[in-house]
Amino acid sequence: MSLLLFGIPLAVVLDRLITSDALTGLQRDATRAVAAVPDNVLEAGQVLRVPTVGGGTRIGVYDARGARVAGVGPASSRLAAQAGDGREHDGRDGDDLAVVVPVLSDTTVAGSVRASVQRDVLRSRVHRAWALLASLALLVIGLSWLLARRSASRVAEPFEDITRAAQELGAGTFDIALPRWGITEADAAAEALSDSANRIDALVAHERAFMRDASHQLRTPLAALVVRLEQQPPDVARALDSAQNLERTIADLLAVRTARGTETCDAGDIAAEATARWHRAGASVILRRDDVPRVAVSASALRQSLDVLLDNALRHGSAPVTVTVEAYGEAVLTEVADRGPGLRGATAGTGLNLATTLMERAGGSLIVREGGSHPRVALLLPLADSAAARDYSSSNR
Repeated sequence: MSLLLFGIPLAVVLDRLITSDALTGLQRDATRAVAAVPDNVLEAGQVLRVPTVGGGTRIGVYDARGARVAGVGPASSRLAAQAGDGREHDGRDGDDLAVVVPVLSDTTVAGSVRASVQRDVLRSRVHRAWALLASLALLVIGLSWLLARRSASRVAEPFEDITRAAQELGAGTFDIALPRWGITEADAAAEALSDSANRIDALVAHERAFMRDASHQLRTPLAALVVRLEQQPPDVARALDSAQNLERTIADLLAVRTARGTETCDAGDIAAEATARWHRAGASVILRRDDVPRVAVSASALRQSLDVLLDNALRHGSAPVTVTVEAYGEAVLTEVADRGPGLRGATAGTGLNLATTLMERAGGSLIVREGGSHPRVALLLPLADSAAARDYSSSNR
């Protein structure tokens, strides 16, 4: 549409430009021919020698009445008759476009010279110019189509890749690698999709780890509850204790799952509770506790981590099991030690991995101080207040 709006006026302008150029050439040729026509010979009616001009221009000599005397042209010319006023005339003259220049003799007009070109010849020039213009327009349309197709492909390709990546994400593939195309919108969408995939991957991994941790942690209290209920007669009182332990474990796991890393607790108090809970006849658990500041770990995370370590120590090691809470630089060390042969077996490894995961998620860390005979595994807990940590560290040097 824009080409039509631009091309139609341009075609009209070309038509007028070619006509104007033709008139200029005809005027030049007629003026030159006038110089070659002597007025006295024209008056005497003698035979004249008319100069020839190329390019399809025809030269004719006319008398004062507009009748052709010599050269090429119609027998009579309206424009040549009008030249009797002594002025130049141009325009359409029959089937020609003509310019007539008068031939002056003193103060009178002896005749005129008419330079003309057939309008069919002029029209063919216009048509050739229009054909060239149309060819140029078609070339522009073709190039525009090719460029538009290339641009559309360049714009569509990134979003097709993003669509495929989104479908893969919906199917459970979180490892999404999208390139950068240099298109701001596409790059921003790809980056947002990749970030979402990473967050979903982390969330799914977190949920899977939680389910694995939960199944491991719930197995012991649930088994104890089932055993006490299956006794004949059922040990209702101890079954209720097991049920309460199971309820507390579930609450702790949910708290660990939603922890935000801003909770604090007293490591000595948590260790005392765990010691009392796990101590029983034939499985002695001893607490050694120093006065230490509060730690930047949630009570539920520390409680569950200690439960894992104590369960490991009592299940795979030998009593007595010793729980030690003491200062360790700018941190608090909570250690579980037993008299067993060492950390061997897949089950013990599973327990340590679970305790490591729980503690790292809460902001602490797990270190194995002794893995061989008489193993010692400790939880390294950061202090809740950095200023208090420095003061406490200085006071204990």
